[in-house]
Amino acid sequence: MESVRDTATRATMTTASTLDDVLLVSSSAKNAPVVAFDVRTGAILRHYGRTNGAGGGALCALGVDKLLVLCPDKRSMDAYGIDKESMERSSILPERPSCVASSRDGAYAACGSSSGSASVWEASSGRLLARFKAHFKGVSAIKFTADGSALITGGEDGAVHAWRMSEVLDDERAAHGSTRATAWRSWTEHSLGVTGIATGSLSGAGGDVCVVSCSADRTCKIYSLGSGSTLRQVRCPTALSCCALDACEATLYAGGVDGRLFEIPLNGAPSVAVSLDGSGAADARDGMVALEGHSKKLASVECSTDGAAVITASEDGTARVWDAASRQTLQILRHPKAPICATAIISRSRFSGEGRGDRGGEKRRAKSSPAPTFSKFLIGPNDRSGIKPWQGPPTTLTGTVTEHKRQRRAVTSTSASTSTNAPKPTPQSKDVAALREALTAARADADAARADAEEWRKLHGDLKTIVDRQLVDAE
Repeated sequence: MESVRDTATRATMTTASTLDDVLLVSSSAKNAPVVAFDVRTGAILRHYGRTNGAGGGALCALGVDKLLVLCPDKRSMDAYGIDKESMERSSILPERPSCVASSRDGAYAACGSSSGSASVWEASSGRLLARFKAHFKGVSAIKFTADGSALITGGEDGAVHAWRMSEVLDDERAAHGSTRATAWRSWTEHSLGVTGIATGSLSGAGGDVCVVSCSADRTCKIYSLGSGSTLRQVRCPTALSCCALDACEATLYAGGVDGRLFEIPLNGAPSVAVSLDGSGAADARDGMVALEGHSKKLASVECSTDGAAVITASEDGTARVWDAASRQTLQILRHPKAPICATAIISRSRFSGEGRGDRGGEKRRAKSSPAPTFSKFLIGPNDRSGIKPWQGPPTTLTGTVTEHKRQRRAVTSTSASTSTNAPKPTPQSKDVAALREALTAARADADAARADAEEWRKLHGDLKTIVDRQLVDAE
C-alpha cells in the first residue's frame, strides 16, 4: 500500500509536470473579467477586463496569441490578445451565441447559436465562410476534431452531428444545394439535451476518432466517427453537464449537476460502470469513482496537456486541480466573481513565451497582428440562411456624370446659338449675358441634381423592399 509520503511525493511531481499549463476562467457575472491562473502555483497571472458591462460566456483559445470570449447578452464575440489585458475587438453576431470553438491550428473559429444555427469563420481575416442550420433547437456544445477535418455539434434537441469541413466550406456544393447542410454523422440516442462534447486526440486504424457526448439524461455515449456506430453507453447517478477524455483516451471524466466528478475507466468491463448506481456490488476502485469537492454544478472539466492532472470548474466560483493518479486536490483556484461558466487550457509557452528548454528565459515572438472583426454577413454560395442574391435583370441607373455633361453641353450650345443671331452686344450687355448664361447653367445643374436625388431615393426604396422581403422569407 502506498504510504502518505509516497502520495505527497507523487503529488509534488504531478504539480511540477503541469508547469506549462495556464487555466483561463470566464464568469457569467456582470463586469466579471476572464482570469488566467497558473495551474502549478494557483496564482492569478492576468485579468482580461470586460468593457461592455455584460457577463461572459463560453471561451476558447484561437491560435497561439488570441482568446475568444462570447457575450450572449450583447450578442457579441470579444477577442483578446493572450499577452494583453484589454479587449482588441468586439464583433457583433447576427444571433445570440451559445458556444464557441476553434481548430487546433487556429485556422477556423466556429460558433453555435441559441436558434440552432452554426457559423464558421476564417480566423486570419474574420470572413464568414459558412452558416448553416445544425439543430432544430439551440446548439449547446461545439467542438473541432484534433485534425480539424470535422466539426462536432450537440444540441438541446438531444442530437449529436458531425460535419465534414470540406463539405461545409464547399462553394459549388452549397451553390447547388438547399439552405440546410447535410450532416456526415448523426446520433440521436439522448433523450434530453446534450450538455457537453469531447473528442479524442488519437487516431486509430483508418484515422478513426472517438467522440463522447454527455446529457441531462444522466448518460455518456461514446461514438466512432469513422464508422458512425455507438461504441458504449455509461449511466451516471445524476444529470451531467460536461465531459472530457484524457490524453490516452483510457479514462472518461463526466461532471454532474451536483458538483461531483465521475471518473470512468474505458478499458474496463462495461458492467462495472453501474457500481455507483446502487444496483451493483462491484468495488468503486474497479469501476466508476466519484470525486467530491464542489458544492454546485460543474461548468467544465479539462485534462492537462500531459494527462497528469484533471481540472474542474464549478458554479460555486472555484476551480480544482486534481491529481489523476491519486485523485487528490492539488490546487483550489477562486474566481473573484461567481459563477464560473467556462474554462480553457493553454500552455505556458503560448501564454508568456517561456518553455522548459529555455532556462526560464523569454522567447521573443513576432509582434502579433490585431484581431479581425468577425463578419456577421455571408456573401456567396455558402450562405445557407435562405437569403438569395439579386436575380432580376440588370438595372440602368440614370443621372450619371456623363448625362450631366451632355445636359450642360446642350445648354451651352443653345446659349451660343442665341447669342450668334442677336445684335452685337455692348461691354455692359456682355456682362449681363454672361451672368444669365451662368444662371441658366446653374439652374440646369440643380434640376439634374434633383432628378438624380429622386431617382436614387426610388432605387433605395426598391432595394430596401427586396431585402426586407428576403429577410422575411428567410425567417
